[in-house]
Amino acid sequence: MPSVTLLGPQRLRPIVKPVLDEREIDGPLAVITGGWEEREDEVDDLRDHCQRETLNLGLHRRMEAVLNEDRALSQALTDRNDRLRVAQTFYQRRLAPLLDSVRRLHQLKVSRMELLPAERAHALLSVAELDAHYMTQIRGIHAAFQELWDPVARPAVVAAREELRELLAGSSALLIAGGHVGVLLDQLTLFELSSIVGDTPIVAWSAGAMVLCERIVLFHDSPPQGPGNAEVYDDGLGLAPQVVALPHARTRLKLSDKVRVQILAGRFAPASCVALDEGCGIHWDGQTWSSIGPARRLTTHGKLAGMVAP
Repeated sequence: MPSVTLLGPQRLRPIVKPVLDEREIDGPLAVITGGWEEREDEVDDLRDHCQRETLNLGLHRRMEAVLNEDRALSQALTDRNDRLRVAQTFYQRRLAPLLDSVRRLHQLKVSRMELLPAERAHALLSVAELDAHYMTQIRGIHAAFQELWDPVARPAVVAAREELRELLAGSSALLIAGGHVGVLLDQLTLFELSSIVGDTPIVAWSAGAMVLCERIVLFHDSPPQGPGNAEVYDDGLGLAPQVVALPHARTRLKLSDKVRVQILAGRFAPASCVALDEGCGIHWDGQTWSSIGPARRLTTHGKLAGMVAP
């Protein structure tokens, strides 16, 4: 498994170069900006910041080319994604009342307060059980698609993977930018990039950090629309173990709300929910996590603490 560095957003306070300098990574950099979709070629600012040669892997362009060539696979992906959206709708409908119940129990005042902790814990367990049920459902959808279509055996995908393998072989590190997390995940899984990256060190930020985790969790306590319930989205690549990446945490989470922090941390324990804001990150050396800058994790006490090995 490669070493992995997860960073917060890079637009305002980029720290990719200092991270590369610290790791003594000087050679060409393979870059994935597929989450930017049509803007994936706009890497001048990133190249200037890193001060190193960059090789854009062009996953958005490559995926479009593959699906234009293999129309049957394209239609199969559309059908699979439709099934995933329906499963997600069921999950969201069931999730909202369960989380509301957990929050109400945290606000409840009764004459025998000593009885509340067990009820709160059981209510939160119900949420975790729904998360697990949803993951079972979508894993079944993914497995059926893989068994029927085996994308990495399709000629267009085989050719693209060979090109990607060669580019990665000539790179000293792989950078994965943010953007649309669902789009990025589709690209990475179609080409099964995790199986060809080898030991190449990875530096990822924002949505790029999210997709490397074992679970991708979508979150926003005050969204423009919707209830603001954190929800499991899908399995990630599993290259960043035991953590849930929460980029833009300062702006998307009510970190001063003790109950919300406590619920989020407890729901995904024993994995550590890590707030990845500007100027900070965490590094996995294959055995333990270490902090870069003021990285913080959410705790089951409802507070933020320094990052330690999960």
